[in-house]
Amino acid sequence: MDLLAPLRACKKLIFYQCLPDAATLVTGTIICPIGDKKVKLCLKENNKTEEPSVFVELPLSTSEFTSSIDSSVLRIVLDPVPDSGITQRWQTYCNGQKVGFARRLVVGKEEKWVLETMQMVSSGAGFLLQKGSDAGSFKYLRGQFERIVGSDDSEAYHLVDPSYWFGQDLSVFLLQ
Repeated sequence: MDLLAPLRACKKLIFYQCLPDAATLVTGTIICPIGDKKVKLCLKENNKTEEPSVFVELPLSTSEFTSSIDSSVLRIVLDPVPDSGITQRWQTYCNGQKVGFARRLVVGKEEKWVLETMQMVSSGAGFLLQKGSDAGSFKYLRGQFERIVGSDDSEAYHLVDPSYWFGQDLSVFLLQ
């Protein structure tokens, strides 16, 4: 019976319903289209599920994201915009700087191709070229993220890098 109160409190969470202070691993993919398009963040509970739990377009171009992550510490905070209409939006901060608004997306044809192509990749960073398509090329960063629910109105995702191969400290914070 003690578990029912925390479950009710968690119903306001942005993407999940779970117990506070629960930590789980999710697969995270950052898709960086080559060109002036915006970076997309995809988080899936497991690689077998069709639809991601989180799929948002960040207000950063690939070059802006690359220069931000080169600092080796990257903190992205998504703070919801009340009454943002049909599409959920968040004021976005990157390492403490306001960078614009992120928005929830439906997985498109290009992104679906990237996610299907990378289904067998557990972690890494690289470059994908889609042959025979106008969609173009993509840079990507993929890894396991530890999901931590701090309270009924916040959760965080931290890139797990046990071998320190990435050399990155990357975290995404979702507020409500």
